[in-house]
Formats: sequence, structure tokens, C-alpha cells
Amino acid sequence: MNLDPGPAAISVTGLCKSFGEQIVLDRIDFTVPAGSVFSLLGPNGAGKTTTVEILSTLKRPDGGEISVGGH
Repeated sequence: MNLDPGPAAISVTGLCKSFGEQIVLDRIDFTVPAGSVFSLLGPNGAGKTTTVEILSTLKRPDGGEISVGGH
């Protein structure tokens, strides 16, 4: 039985984003294994929309490393 999930569908390390003096993402890390279901939960203002906008290339991060589908 092979338990290796293979490459991650999404890999985020040290993701940072701020708008002026307001820090909205402060070194966020997470990995989503390929073939899994993932949800991003949190209260209003937690940075969920900003994270998704960065992952979908609608916004540029201030720092960190991101890989989506190996790109």
C-alpha cells in the first residue's frame, strides 16, 4: 500500500501581505495534498479572501513562497 500523497496541490510558506500599515497576512503556512478537499475558515478580517486572491494571481504577495499545481 502506497501512503505517499505525492506532490501538494497547493503549498504556501511564509505568505505575507499588508495594505499600508495594516498587516493582513503574517507568515501564513499551509499545504493541501493533491486529491483532498480543503476549506479555508476564519472570522471576518482573517485574510481568507486575500489569501484566495493571491493564490489565484489577482493580488501580489509581499513575501513568501506559493505553489499551485506545481507552478
